[in-house]
Amino acid sequence: MTMSESPSLGGKDLGLRSTSLVGKTSSFSIMSEIKNFTVSCLDLETFLLARVKLRQEGFLDSNMKASLDFAIQTLEKFPVSKRRDVSLTLEGDRQLVRFTAGNPVLLYMVRSGQKGPELHQKVPVGPRLIPSCLSESHFAGHCCRDELESCMNQARRVLSAEIESNPSSQSELELRIVCGELRMTYATQHPQRSLFVQPHRRVFFGKLLKLEKLLETKTHLERSGEMKEGLLACFQHLLINYSQFQEENIRVVIQSDGELMELVCGRNDYHSTQHYIFTDGQNRAYSHRVQDMELWEYE
Repeated sequence: MTMSESPSLGGKDLGLRSTSLVGKTSSFSIMSEIKNFTVSCLDLETFLLARVKLRQEGFLDSNMKASLDFAIQTLEKFPVSKRRDVSLTLEGDRQLVRFTAGNPVLLYMVRSGQKGPELHQKVPVGPRLIPSCLSESHFAGHCCRDELESCMNQARRVLSAEIESNPSSQSELELRIVCGELRMTYATQHPQRSLFVQPHRRVFFGKLLKLEKLLETKTHLERSGEMKEGLLACFQHLLINYSQFQEENIRVVIQSDGELMELVCGRNDYHSTQHYIFTDGQNRAYSHRVQDMELWEYE
């Protein structure tokens, strides 16, 4: 596929601090174009300047506008370290827009998902994928769904187990992590197989199931759009029968709407009592208590 590149469309300083925004347009099919911007950092000034250029040149269709707005909202929460030495590609109806800041070690892509725009992050790792490729800096700003074992540590554990059982796989692996809003992929140059890590939500309550944190969790799920009808019924059942769950070292498993989450009290590796809360086809909630038989004493 032949790529042609036009002269620079915007290399001059427009007076917005020290941002250098250089735009180039490449044609990669009859129906599609790609617009390239070379920038120093993915900051608000860069995006606002780019928005003007895209509107002037007819690139700002409805999908591109949604992707750009989502990128602005999402990346402003990232530390500066995740906005330099990165590239960002936005998908429109028939065009792509790509921002390149420095020498990219992180590749971002905003594309349409089932619930709207999604940010996908990719880390090219070279010839081998090993646990040390997963850096804490890649997860900066991310709030993991699992409060007991982070998605990064889970991914390292899964990757280590795979390499231990099949050492030659290091050169052919792709590791995908989905955790809440995070979609992170680590890929070798020619991946042949994929490992997939998607933690379910685990909330740690300390010694006892505290009402304050329970309500905070419920509010967070509602604000994030995760609180579906069945899950809400389970939480209401839990709150109505709150006194029945006041035990030490318990695990409450909530399952509804195809989702699973755990509320953990006490130890994280073993629980003397487990409660299961679930819904039927009419989203009516029920609970079942199971006590570990090994703890029972017989005379």
